[in-house]
Amino acid sequence: MGKRERSNIVRIEKAVRATKRKYSHKLKDYSRESIPGSLKTTILEHPPSVPCGDEYNALQEIISTTPGVFWKPRKRKEYIIDSSDLRKFQILGFEHYADYVGFSEINGLSGHTADLDFLFNDDKENYND
Repeated sequence: MGKRERSNIVRIEKAVRATKRKYSHKLKDYSRESIPGSLKTTILEHPPSVPCGDEYNALQEIISTTPGVFWKPRKRKEYIIDSSDLRKFQILGFEHYADYVGFSEINGLSGHTADLDFLFNDDKENYND
């Protein structure tokens, strides 16, 4: 009985099918995380506040004694900035998710080792073993 010969092409196709499942989930996470969030700014305009009592009298005195001076009340603006839609990498100051992952990998922050596993084909969960 001789050894059964296997085609190299069949072996490569099986290996690709087996590893493709591993990559797809991580690549989807990577592509989902790399979509940036947006900063929402709301501007509320309030009517101008009228000076009361002594302030109003002092203002009228200055306006009457100085030629060319007038009082033009302006609307008060209130800015409300909502950053709840921003991603973590944007809050930390990175423009792209890939930059954030690279920074984390270089500085040994272990929370993002899984993001680069698809490059190195490494599925090991605990790197200290």
